[in-house]
Amino acid sequence: MPIVRGSSMMSLGTWKARSTKYQRFLNLSNVFLLITSTILVFSAIILIKFYHITKLNFWSYWFYVNPILMISLGLYTFAVSVYGFLISNQENRCLISMIAVFLGIAFLAQVCSVFSAMEVRNLINNEVIDPSAILEDMQHYGEVGYEAKTASWDEMQKDLRCCGGDKFDTGYQDWRSATIGIQKKSVPDSCCHEMREGCGDQIAKASPSQISLGIYKDGCVAILTQKLKTDVEPMMIVYSCVGVVLAIVELITVVLACAYVAQINRRRKRDELFTRVGNAGAQDEEFLPSLTTKETNF
Repeated sequence: MPIVRGSSMMSLGTWKARSTKYQRFLNLSNVFLLITSTILVFSAIILIKFYHITKLNFWSYWFYVNPILMISLGLYTFAVSVYGFLISNQENRCLISMIAVFLGIAFLAQVCSVFSAMEVRNLINNEVIDPSAILEDMQHYGEVGYEAKTASWDEMQKDLRCCGGDKFDTGYQDWRSATIGIQKKSVPDSCCHEMREGCGDQIAKASPSQISLGIYKDGCVAILTQKLKTDVEPMMIVYSCVGVVLAIVELITVVLACAYVAQINRRRKRDELFTRVGNAGAQDEEFLPSLTTKETNF
């Protein structure tokens, strides 16, 4: 019996030491995931609001998929890391197993996100946007049922101080092919230096030689293309590298969470074994007094 009890105490001490290491790593992993997920969300917001990258879906759907995937993955990872903090000190196999499941999903999504970032980089470097795709996107500006498209172009033109498609100086003339240019010979009011109702009327047909038109002349896509090459492409490279590191951390956390669950299982089985041995020993000791009594009576 002393040998069994000594083994039980030693195994319990070893389990506590290993358990502390698992919990410490899970907490460090949660801190890393919390920080990177926050950066991920803010980076996606910058791409959407400052660089208007989601408005370039007429160029390629990757310009829409990448930032949406980034912000979704960032929010998801943030939620998982908060969940990890809440249950990191609990020895609940089910709760710890859920971390492995959640981060397994995050790992797969992270791989897809890195792939989308590389696709965006390749598009910026190698693909030349089709002017007809821009004109097709501008075509229905101001029409009923295309309110989202109208708001998208208005927001982009006001923020970037641009007007029209992919040409510098004469970008505003691209509106001639849109409904607003065909029917009204006008450009959107959001093209004006001082935006007011009707300020873009009859300007689409104006000659480039007219210096003072009161509107921005550079095309929005021409400006965005320059921003993509100078700013967004390096961001995609950095994000791809960070994304690979993040995916590796998530994968390691999944493995260690599974190992933690396995260790809890082994510890519980060991405790059950020691309990059975202890109970059996106690039952044997109950018979010893009767044996002694019989020998004395004899």
